[in-house]
Amino acid sequence: MASCLLSAPLLFCVTRSKPQLIVPSASTPHQQKPLSDLDDQGTVRLHIPVLMFYRNSVERRGEDPAMAIKEGLAKALVFYYPLAGRIFEGENGKLIVNCNGKGVLFVEAKANVKLEQIGDKSMQPPCPYLKQLLNTVPGSKGIIDCPLLLIQVTRFTCGGFALGIRFNHTMMDAQGFIQFVNAVSELAKGVSAPSTFPIWERGLLTARSTPTITYEHNQFKDFDLSKTTRWWDFEKLLRITKFINVQKLASDPCVFFSKNICHSLLIKRSFTFGSRELQAIKDQCPASTTFEALCACLWKCRTIALRPDPNSTVLLTIIVNIREKLQDSKLPLGYYGNAIVLAAAVTKAKLLCSNPISYAAKLIREAKNIVNDDYVKSITDLMVTSGRPRGAVLRNFLITDNSRFGYDDVDFGWGKPIFGGVYGVGYGVGFLVSHKRMEDTKGKLVALALPPLIMGKFQYELRKMTRAQK
Repeated sequence: MASCLLSAPLLFCVTRSKPQLIVPSASTPHQQKPLSDLDDQGTVRLHIPVLMFYRNSVERRGEDPAMAIKEGLAKALVFYYPLAGRIFEGENGKLIVNCNGKGVLFVEAKANVKLEQIGDKSMQPPCPYLKQLLNTVPGSKGIIDCPLLLIQVTRFTCGGFALGIRFNHTMMDAQGFIQFVNAVSELAKGVSAPSTFPIWERGLLTARSTPTITYEHNQFKDFDLSKTTRWWDFEKLLRITKFINVQKLASDPCVFFSKNICHSLLIKRSFTFGSRELQAIKDQCPASTTFEALCACLWKCRTIALRPDPNSTVLLTIIVNIREKLQDSKLPLGYYGNAIVLAAAVTKAKLLCSNPISYAAKLIREAKNIVNDDYVKSITDLMVTSGRPRGAVLRNFLITDNSRFGYDDVDFGWGKPIFGGVYGVGYGVGFLVSHKRMEDTKGKLVALALPPLIMGKFQYELRKMTRAQK
């Protein structure tokens, strides 16, 4: 099985072996485990693609990285045995793992080029070779009754390799995923047990017996649907593509848009922010963290480029890791489930676009700081009382920071990756990943998807915003 991508002057072809199921290397419990009410929220019912690129190692000359990773994976699944199972849906949409040991999908592949021929730019999101390096196995993309992991190891002619992993987000968040991958790497290098033992305990994040919604969770609301929008707003954008299907749109606008629009109308581009650019942004809102300032900058530039109705409500949604936020019911070390909640900064488009980014940064900081034990309980209760809603789509921009979890530190014995991170790029979502250079180790990278004309305007606004202040 082979696939090719012509990206002049590089003809990149990959030949894959038949997918195989990797099962735990020892017997594991067969049982059913309910997910938490944060695991099975609508927003995380999707698969996340991750890529890591590794150079050839002189010390491991002649050794097969696919074999080492496969062996480490089988051993890790003994400790993380629910990942070898399958999910089914119980009463009221509750997701439950059937721990049956069926295994995870594993694919070995060979490329016809050297790793350096791809180039550093193509290794970072949005990687043009994602389909070559992480092929979709037919029938594997569903949430229900599908493998929870798909792994592909692609060897290059130079001895380097790429590791592609697609994981079911309902099983774990970014921190939990890295914890699992680190366990695979440790076991691949010969240790008998992972340094961090996995903890299930999903009942800690389950709705109360008497659900009580105590916060205004704006991140799940689509505001101003009746307002007249400009042609590039969501509704008009759908109509001009000739892909419109009103029934499907009404049932799930997020899925409809990602499936029918992104590949035909949007362009994907990455933006890097070194220390100089980050400082230029931070100088405009000194009371904020770098994350708050960068999110404020991206939110404002994107909104100006999209030109929504000035009186329409716009949102910036961030994903908050609650592991360090909880006081009453702290999560144990090793918890690898979804310990994340959405929090939204909300304002009018005209206020966002006309004010300095310190205005937006303040809103983001307030949204982030509101997350506490009561907020988590409220959003958990909301999941079970409101049909496990997805996050808002219209005039919403969701940013998640994956730069601090160590995607580019995972070592299977061939050294650390040249580059590693999440590679999912879609409309309305921005993944922040680390972008280290020899002279600058604190950089950030974000990949976005926008219509071509809007992307040009966004870039123009971003250049103005990141120019060092005189």
